[in-house]
Amino acid sequence: MTARILVVDDFKQWRLLVCSILESVPGLRVVGEASDGVEAVKEAAKLLPDIVLLDVGMPRLNGIEAAERIRQASPESKIIFLTQNSDSEVKRAALATGAIAYLSKSRANYELRATIETAMLTEPSNSTSKLSVSESSSSFVENL
Repeated sequence: MTARILVVDDFKQWRLLVCSILESVPGLRVVGEASDGVEAVKEAAKLLPDIVLLDVGMPRLNGIEAAERIRQASPESKIIFLTQNSDSEVKRAALATGAIAYLSKSRANYELRATIETAMLTEPSNSTSKLSVSESSSSFVENL
């Protein structure tokens, strides 16, 4: 099964890098991109992706607010936050939206593929467990 992915980040070069990495992985296909939260919600509603990779800090609508709206527009989509923001309160708020993972951009090269593969095995927003990837470790931590 091919995972259909929407990549959302306001930094175009980062978005292009993530897309190129994902496109090189068998079983992963980027179906769309967005550069802000408003565009992310529209694209998610239109494309109904399996996975939404979402940054926290974006113009017009931040990632946390966008995630809440994406949950309504595309309830089967699994949201993975991919961000530089390491603030624990922001992380809690992000996971409270129904996102299934919170991944640091600094670890993306090492952990993004595994995070997506694990996310594809998890239930979408109605799951109570979340995946969080530690800054200092490549292991997953269950946050119940």
